[in-house]
Amino acid sequence: MGKAKKIGIVIGIDIAAVIIALFIFGFVPGTHHSIIPIPHTLIIVNSMVRVEPGQYGYYTFNVPSDASNALVSGTFTAGGGSGNDIKVAILDEQNFINYRNNHQANAYYSSGQETVGNISVKVPSGQTLYLVYDNTFSVVSSKEVTTNVSLTYTS
Repeated sequence: MGKAKKIGIVIGIDIAAVIIALFIFGFVPGTHHSIIPIPHTLIIVNSMVRVEPGQYGYYTFNVPSDASNALVSGTFTAGGGSGNDIKVAILDEQNFINYRNNHQANAYYSSGQETVGNISVKVPSGQTLYLVYDNTFSVVSSKEVTTNVSLTYTS
């Protein structure tokens, strides 16, 4: 057997060994994905929010389409007026439009009038959502709401 033929066989065996090793260990360039979910946290609001009488304020946030186990959680404490209260809601885009126009709206979360509240609600991925602080029920008193709300999810 000639020297060139032996080198060709050795190179062929080496290439086959590399291909087999890549197949066994599952590495294919461009298709490797982490099997460990990566946690993400988005702070939606962490401050004092002032809501004037007869008004509402809101924060818009997006839940990525590749998000899993998406959860909006946090707290709020309202002060001002005789009731020291506020309404808090989380709505998708369509329901927020209905809400703004005083029509019936379905919310992922709705507190009712409360002084203190805890939010913990699962939300769908691939959505634009609205966190609403509503003082439309008050005709005289503004409200100051201390609030800290975040979106957590894995991808």
